[in-house]
Amino acid sequence: MLIETAPTLRAEEETVMALACVLYEQGARAESFRLLLRLSAAGNRTAPLFYNQALCLEQAGQREKAISCLEKALSCLKSGKRELEQPSIEAEVLRILYERQCAQAQYRFPMREAEAVCLPAYARERILRLMIDLCAQLNDGARVRTLVASLQGKRFENVEKALRQISEKET
Repeated sequence: MLIETAPTLRAEEETVMALACVLYEQGARAESFRLLLRLSAAGNRTAPLFYNQALCLEQAGQREKAISCLEKALSCLKSGKRELEQPSIEAEVLRILYERQCAQAQYRFPMREAEAVCLPAYARERILRLMIDLCAQLNDGARVRTLVASLQGKRFENVEKALRQISEKET
């Protein structure tokens, strides 16, 4: 019995996450957060869940709690499954399509479950970029620099802005 219901529960969780993402994008942040809390209460612990909660928490001015969620999101990515050495053709097609889709997306939009699975490096960058923004807002220059270093030389407009902001406040 348990084996038969597990796929159904997973599909329901993915549907709820997709709805939470759509609601957030449409500006219904409270409803989105309510659905994310429901997923969390059901035991869901994924990088997209924590990332999306962080987006909502930031909107509510809860930056420290948002950073905590982002740390959990990073932890989920680190403990996740490693990519297969030779992915199947289907997995490779999915990865390519998600890369193209994600190349057009902004980092401050909700993260879908499949994005984190197919593109863990991209998910990590998104999480780090949001963390950098939040730490800069909290004037935590040391943490901003540590997070920037973990991007391994990749440059993003928001990262440059955060570094300038921290520099100006320290002088």
